Amino acid sequence: MPIIKKHLSLSLKRTGKNYKDLHEWLDGKDISKKERTERHDIINIQKFLLLVEEQFGKDAAREYLYHLKEDYENNKFFKLYNKIKKLL
Repeated sequence: MPIIKKHLSLSLKRTGKNYKDLHEWLDGKDISKKERTERHDIINIQKFLLLVEEQFGKDAAREYLYHLKEDYENNKFFKLYNKIKKLL
């Protein structure tokens, strides 16, 4: 997973806003490991997408999805899977 600074930078580059409150809500120091896991779990996207939109705005909901995408793309198991897939 990219660190929060990386997420802020990517959001800023993509939208002109860093969405710091959103990224802190997802990965900040003040949330438990359980909360972090639930907020990143793709099974919970529908549940949290509405919450994010209400709490941080419609554009932030799109950034929430980008945040998850970036985390999954940087997951070492996902990278390994892609390497194996290329070999097959």
